Amino acid sequence: MRAIVISLTCLACGGYGRRVHPQRDSLEKGASRLEAFVMDGSKLAQKGMQERLERQAANGKEAKLCQVLAATNPAAAFQAAGTGISTPLRARRVGMSPGMSVGLYYSTSTGNTETVAEYIAGAAGIEDWKDIGDADDAEITGHDAIIVGAPTWHTGADSERSGTSWDEWLYNTLPNLDFSGKKVAIFGVGDSGSYSDNYCDAAGELYDLFTGKGAKVFGMTPSDEGYDYTESKSVVDDKFVGRMFDEDSYSDESEERAKSWVEQLKSEGFM
Repeated sequence: MRAIVISLTCLACGGYGRRVHPQRDSLEKGASRLEAFVMDGSKLAQKGMQERLERQAANGKEAKLCQVLAATNPAAAFQAAGTGISTPLRARRVGMSPGMSVGLYYSTSTGNTETVAEYIAGAAGIEDWKDIGDADDAEITGHDAIIVGAPTWHTGADSERSGTSWDEWLYNTLPNLDFSGKKVAIFGVGDSGSYSDNYCDAAGELYDLFTGKGAKVFGMTPSDEGYDYTESKSVVDDKFVGRMFDEDSYSDESEERAKSWVEQLKSEGFM
C-alpha cells in the first residue's frame, strides 16, 4: 500500500510539472510578444515624431521643437539633426544655402532702423543680428556674408552721416579689418518727405567704405522705385546701393519691401 501511495504521489507531481511548464512557456512567449509590441510602438512613435518635426520645420518652428525633442529623446534629436532639421546647438537658418553664415548689423537713434533690421532678419531667418556697437570684430568677419544698415541724421555731411555707432566703427574699426571678397548687402532708413535732398545718405557712406575695403555689394535696387525724393548719396550708377526704407512716410510698406529684398538677395547668390 505504501508503495502504491508513493507511486501515485510521484505521478501527481509529474503531472503537475507537465501542467506548469506549458504555462511558463506561454508566459515567456507572451512577454516576448509584449516586448516586440512595445518596440514596434516605440518605432511608430519615433516615426510620428520625425514626421511632426518635418512638418513643423516647414513652418519655421524647428528650433523650438528640437528643444522639446532634445529634452525628451536626445537620440531622436541627434537623428533629426542628420536629416537637416535643426538642433538647439546648431540651428539651420531658414531659406539659406546649407552651411551659410549671415550676420546683420545696424545702429539706430529712434528705433526705426532696428524695426527694419528685424523685418529683414525675420524674412531671411538670420539669428545673429545686433547693433554694430555690440558686435565683435572676429564675429563679423567670421560670417560668409553680412547685411548692414544705418539711418541718416547728419544730413549734408561728407562723413559720419548716421549719427550712431556706425560713425566710430566705420572710421576706427573697419580700416583694421579685411573684407576682401566678402559679400555685403546694404539697407538705409531715411525720411524722403522731410529730408528729400539727403535721402538715406548714410547708406552711400556704408557702400563707399565697405567697397573701399574690398567687399562685394549685393542687392542694389532701382533708384526711381517707391519713394519721392530729390537727391541721395546712396545712388550709384542710377541704382540705390541696396534697399532703402522710409519708416516715417511709408512704414506700412517696409515689411514687404524687406521680404522682396531678401528674395532678391537669394536669387543673386548672396545667401
